[in-house]
Amino acid sequence: MAELLTACKFYFEADGITEKQILEVAGLSVESPVAGDGGVLGSTKQGKKTRQATPTNEKFSNVTVKLVATTDKDLYTWYKDCNTNDGGTSSWDSNRKAASVSAYDQGGNIQARWEIVNAYPCKYEGPSFSAGDTNMANESLEIVHEGVKRVQ
Repeated sequence: MAELLTACKFYFEADGITEKQILEVAGLSVESPVAGDGGVLGSTKQGKKTRQATPTNEKFSNVTVKLVATTDKDLYTWYKDCNTNDGGTSSWDSNRKAASVSAYDQGGNIQARWEIVNAYPCKYEGPSFSAGDTNMANESLEIVHEGVKRVQ
Protein backbone atom coordinates (compact mmCIF):
# COMPACT_ATOMS: atom_id res chain seq x y z
CA MET A 1 0.00 0.00 0.00
CA ALA A 2 1.20 3.52 -0.76
CA GLU A 3 2.31 5.83 2.06
CA LEU A 4 -0.59 7.91 3.40
CA LEU A 5 0.34 11.59 3.48
CA THR A 6 -0.54 13.84 6.38
CA ALA A 7 -1.40 17.47 5.68
CA CYS A 8 0.68 18.76 8.60
CA LYS A 9 4.23 17.69 7.63
CA PHE A 10 5.29 19.78 4.65
CA TYR A 11 7.68 22.50 3.53
CA PHE A 12 7.80 25.23 0.86
CA GLU A 13 11.04 26.56 -0.55
CA ALA A 14 12.21 28.65 -3.49
CA ASP A 15 15.75 29.17 -4.79
CA GLY A 16 17.59 30.93 -1.96
CA ILE A 17 14.53 31.15 0.28
CA THR A 18 14.71 28.46 2.94
CA GLU A 19 14.49 27.97 6.70
CA LYS A 20 10.98 29.40 7.03
CA GLN A 21 8.17 28.40 9.39
CA ILE A 22 5.45 27.56 6.87
CA LEU A 23 1.87 27.61 8.14
CA GLU A 24 -0.04 26.80 4.98
CA VAL A 25 0.34 26.24 1.24
CA ALA A 26 -2.73 26.41 -0.98
CA GLY A 27 -3.42 26.44 -4.71
CA LEU A 28 -1.36 23.53 -6.03
CA SER A 29 -3.85 22.93 -8.81
CA VAL A 30 -3.86 22.52 -12.55
CA GLU A 31 -6.79 22.01 -14.88
CA SER A 32 -7.46 21.56 -18.58
CA PRO A 33 -10.70 23.40 -19.34
CA VAL A 34 -12.91 21.88 -22.00
CA ALA A 35 -13.49 23.88 -25.18
CA GLY A 36 -17.05 25.13 -25.23
CA ASP A 37 -17.47 24.03 -21.60
CA GLY A 38 -18.71 20.64 -22.83
CA GLY A 39 -21.93 22.20 -24.08
CA VAL A 40 -23.55 22.10 -27.47
CA LEU A 41 -21.23 23.39 -30.19
CA GLY A 42 -23.91 23.73 -32.82
CA SER A 43 -26.86 22.21 -34.61
CA THR A 44 -26.46 20.39 -37.92
CA LYS A 45 -28.86 19.31 -40.65
CA GLN A 46 -31.95 17.60 -39.26
CA GLY A 47 -31.39 19.44 -35.96
CA LYS A 48 -28.70 17.09 -34.62
CA LYS A 49 -26.72 18.68 -31.81
CA THR A 50 -22.93 18.54 -31.98
CA ARG A 51 -20.89 18.09 -28.81
CA GLN A 52 -17.22 17.45 -28.38
CA ALA A 53 -15.15 17.42 -25.21
CA THR A 54 -11.82 18.86 -26.29
CA PRO A 55 -9.15 19.89 -23.76
CA THR A 56 -7.63 23.34 -24.17
CA ASN A 57 -4.61 25.04 -22.61
CA GLU A 58 -3.80 24.15 -19.02
CA LYS A 59 -4.72 26.68 -16.35
CA PHE A 60 -2.77 27.05 -13.14
CA SER A 61 -4.02 28.59 -9.91
CA ASN A 62 -1.79 30.99 -8.03
CA VAL A 63 -0.10 29.36 -5.05
CA THR A 64 -0.53 31.04 -1.67
CA VAL A 65 2.11 30.54 1.01
CA LYS A 66 1.37 31.64 4.57
CA LEU A 67 4.20 31.68 7.09
CA VAL A 68 5.36 33.01 10.43
CA ALA A 69 6.86 36.48 10.05
CA THR A 70 10.47 36.93 11.15
CA THR A 71 13.09 39.66 11.05
CA ASP A 72 14.21 38.36 7.62
CA LYS A 73 13.00 40.53 4.75
CA ASP A 74 13.85 38.08 1.96
CA LEU A 75 10.21 37.34 1.02
CA TYR A 76 9.33 41.02 0.82
CA THR A 77 12.55 41.71 -1.07
CA TRP A 78 11.67 38.97 -3.59
CA TYR A 79 8.23 40.52 -4.07
CA LYS A 80 9.72 44.02 -4.42
CA ASP A 81 12.41 42.85 -6.88
CA CYS A 82 9.73 41.28 -9.09
CA ASN A 83 7.18 44.07 -8.96
CA THR A 84 9.03 47.38 -9.00
CA ASN A 85 8.23 49.18 -12.22
CA ASP A 86 10.43 52.26 -12.39
CA GLY A 87 10.44 54.01 -15.74
CA GLY A 88 8.83 51.14 -17.61
CA THR A 89 11.27 48.44 -16.56
CA SER A 90 10.60 45.60 -14.19
CA SER A 91 12.87 42.76 -13.19
CA TRP A 92 10.24 40.09 -12.57
CA ASP A 93 11.57 37.92 -15.40
CA SER A 94 15.09 37.68 -14.01
CA ASN A 95 13.82 37.10 -10.46
CA ARG A 96 11.63 34.07 -11.12
CA LYS A 97 12.56 31.09 -8.99
CA ALA A 98 12.16 27.35 -9.01
CA ALA A 99 9.99 26.52 -6.00
CA SER A 100 8.65 23.33 -4.46
CA VAL A 101 6.37 21.89 -1.82
CA SER A 102 7.41 18.65 -0.13
CA ALA A 103 5.33 16.34 2.06
CA TYR A 104 7.11 14.29 4.73
CA ASP A 105 6.39 11.08 6.61
CA GLN A 106 6.69 10.79 10.38
CA GLY A 107 10.40 9.99 10.04
CA GLY A 108 11.11 13.25 8.18
CA ASN A 109 11.61 11.59 4.77
CA ILE A 110 10.18 13.22 1.64
CA GLN A 111 7.24 11.15 0.40
CA ALA A 112 5.80 13.54 -2.20
CA ARG A 113 7.05 16.65 -3.98
CA TRP A 114 5.47 19.25 -6.25
CA GLU A 115 7.66 21.58 -8.31
CA ILE A 116 6.42 25.08 -9.09
CA VAL A 117 7.94 26.27 -12.38
CA ASN A 118 9.26 29.85 -12.88
CA ALA A 119 7.53 31.26 -9.81
CA TYR A 120 7.40 34.88 -8.74
CA PRO A 121 5.28 36.67 -6.14
CA CYS A 122 2.46 38.87 -7.42
CA LYS A 123 1.12 39.75 -3.96
CA TYR A 124 2.71 40.23 -0.55
CA GLU A 125 0.66 40.58 2.62
CA GLY A 126 2.25 41.62 5.88
CA PRO A 127 0.96 40.75 9.34
CA SER A 128 -2.12 42.14 11.07
CA PHE A 129 -1.34 43.30 14.59
CA SER A 130 -3.74 43.34 17.53
CA ALA A 131 -2.89 44.07 21.16
CA GLY A 132 -4.98 41.14 22.43
CA ASP A 133 -3.80 38.59 19.86
CA THR A 134 -1.94 35.55 21.15
CA ASN A 135 -0.89 34.24 17.71
CA MET A 136 2.41 34.70 15.92
CA ALA A 137 2.62 37.45 13.30
CA ASN A 138 2.08 36.02 9.81
CA GLU A 139 2.89 37.11 6.31
CA SER A 140 1.80 35.62 3.02
CA LEU A 141 2.85 35.52 -0.61
CA GLU A 142 0.69 34.84 -3.61
CA ILE A 143 2.84 33.27 -6.30
CA VAL A 144 2.14 33.18 -10.01
CA HIS A 145 3.95 30.53 -12.04
CA GLU A 146 4.20 28.61 -15.29
CA GLY A 147 3.18 25.21 -14.00
CA VAL A 148 2.92 22.69 -11.19
CA LYS A 149 4.45 19.23 -11.60
CA ARG A 150 4.18 16.37 -9.15
CA VAL A 151 7.61 14.78 -9.38
CA GLN A 152 7.46 12.36 -6.45
